[in-house]
Amino acid sequence: MKGIGIMDCMTLMQLLVPESNQLLKIRFQILRAIQQTQPIGRRGLAKQLEISERILRSETDILKEQGLITYSVKGMLVTDLGKETYLGLTTIIQQCIEMTTFEKEVSKKLGIRFCKVVYESNPNKGMQISHQVQELMKWMLPVDQSIVTVTGGRTMATVAEYFSKEILQQREISFVPARGGVGGSTLIQANSVSEKMATKTGGEHFSLYVPEHVSKETYLPLLQEPLVSQTLTMMKQANCLLYSVGNASVMAERRGLLPQESQFIANQRAVGEAFGCFFDAKGKVVFKLPRVGLHLSDLESIPHSIAIVEGAQKAEALKAYAKLAPIDRTWFVIDESLANMVLNGVTR
Repeated sequence: MKGIGIMDCMTLMQLLVPESNQLLKIRFQILRAIQQTQPIGRRGLAKQLEISERILRSETDILKEQGLITYSVKGMLVTDLGKETYLGLTTIIQQCIEMTTFEKEVSKKLGIRFCKVVYESNPNKGMQISHQVQELMKWMLPVDQSIVTVTGGRTMATVAEYFSKEILQQREISFVPARGGVGGSTLIQANSVSEKMATKTGGEHFSLYVPEHVSKETYLPLLQEPLVSQTLTMMKQANCLLYSVGNASVMAERRGLLPQESQFIANQRAVGEAFGCFFDAKGKVVFKLPRVGLHLSDLESIPHSIAIVEGAQKAEALKAYAKLAPIDRTWFVIDESLANMVLNGVTR
């Protein structure tokens, strides 16, 4: 099906997943398995795909309703429309979801499932990283209303700069910051980054104008403020989280830690930081800041996350954080120098 246009691709995707693109991968895998082993029964297919028969029954019923498969006494079969859809989607899936051999090697080294590498031969690495993030978001976000929650930092600010309205096709996206304010430039705060993404895409933006790092006495009353509570509720209901991972020493300074706190994380040999948690090379959290915003534990309840990490100097932080991330729902987008450092301990 060479030469499929944009509208044709959308038609194929909607045939397979009419309510959203979020379930595209699982339904493609089911369709592919039936195509390759038909006729096949539900029990055998569930065992092959390592999913429950209850989930498989629900998904195959939808595929049947769409006219992509049919049931027979011997088992499930792919229809002509299903075969055409499968062939067309094979190319799309490989381009948009499947990883290259190099990306698979990096993923294996990190102990993660999903990784995209942006090559530094590209004239504008920041733009390419942003483009890759947006391509992943197109597959993750429903074709309807969704919430994207965003952290701050220089990497995230660069990603936001190259966001475009293309991602908003058939979608209504609300962008919310994943945390309160941190020290340093306001241009790289989570509020500013999420607002920039909303502006660039034409989406909606909700603010969280409170400090991130607060005392325990201040923290609980802040949570009761209506506007703060609304934004916190939205970020916990997010469909997708965009964030980065930092070096422990750099983030300790940026977050304005007290000298004794900075000395403590140094003594604990912390190598990285994410969501106010400083962790060592084994992925053990050694210090946690009281904060207004998402916590590391919240990642388990967010369907999709994209961790954007660049720079060879973040290799130790990335390798440690990979031990903490929910690997079944986290995509890592990294640059080539960092990928090479992870694999070989050197850059090329």
